[in-house]
Amino acid sequence: MKAWQIGKRQGIDGLRQVERDHPVPGPGEIALDVIAAALNHRDLMVLRGKYGSDLPDTRIPLSDGVGRIAALGEGVSGLEEGHRVIAPNFTGWLDNGGYGFHVFGHDLGVTADGWLAERIVIPAAAAIKVPDSVSDDSAASLAVVGATVWHAMVAFGQAGDGDLVLAQGTGGVSLFALQLAKALGATFAITSSSDEKLERARELGADHTVNYRDNPDWAEAMLRSTGGRGADVVVDTLGFDSFGQTIAATAVEGRIGTIGALSGSPRDRPDFDQGSLIAKNIAVKGIASGHRGMLASALDLVAQHGIELVVDRTFAFDDAPAALEYLDRGAHMGKVLIDVAR
Repeated sequence: MKAWQIGKRQGIDGLRQVERDHPVPGPGEIALDVIAAALNHRDLMVLRGKYGSDLPDTRIPLSDGVGRIAALGEGVSGLEEGHRVIAPNFTGWLDNGGYGFHVFGHDLGVTADGWLAERIVIPAAAAIKVPDSVSDDSAASLAVVGATVWHAMVAFGQAGDGDLVLAQGTGGVSLFALQLAKALGATFAITSSSDEKLERARELGADHTVNYRDNPDWAEAMLRSTGGRGADVVVDTLGFDSFGQTIAATAVEGRIGTIGALSGSPRDRPDFDQGSLIAKNIAVKGIASGHRGMLASALDLVAQHGIELVVDRTFAFDDAPAALEYLDRGAHMGKVLIDVAR
């Protein structure tokens, strides 16, 4: 079979396409013929040696994808050959109470082989059957953003009818947060540096949009747009480098699920107004993706509401490096996919 390997982790140029034997599922495992895979920012970090340590050159990348069951290992029940399935990237984190550092020991595309191959093997317990009504593109795009956003916005944030939800940027996380918020009956605010992307976000249902390039104090601009109302729930992709503005944009007793640091490096620790954080009684939680149950809930909602995740562009399997370069340029809106077997 064809597969891509991460190589020496010196960047996208280190990727190597190879021929490998088809993996065989062991007890409690299933083999999947991969249909499509999707990219995340973490994939770029893996290739640059900034995410995961002591990874072999032969590691297969990518944490998102959808596949069709090709073979069942010994002892597997409840699944059949031909079923389409997805899985959380932390395949050992199955439900509430199951989180610990051990989940990083089987992280698809990092400490375990990921989706960028014609066939992969995953634990059967992690697999979630995809309803017929959900497209391959949506299924392939859902695992990381679905589990992460559900954790931040619903399991922690308790977003629902009438709440105001804020997300920053127009990548896959923020756009799924928009789609999820509207399905839950919430109002939604989003930021971007592109008026064109903000117009597209409004077409998807965004109620408040702010161009942060035109409005460097984007929190104040958002509050003007909302009539002074802060966000009840924030899906924070920017991190501490912009945390002062995130706090300013958050309502009294708001909830901030912080999932990334796109506005600065992990070393950036500028001061922010801790007094406002305390005075507003804001709750902050770090979100390390989500467990299988959260992803299953997100998938159920996608099927129930007929949600099609936003896909910016799809690349051929042989063009995987070009797909990653496109993601790295940051001009995309939504997800970037790789077609593996269609």
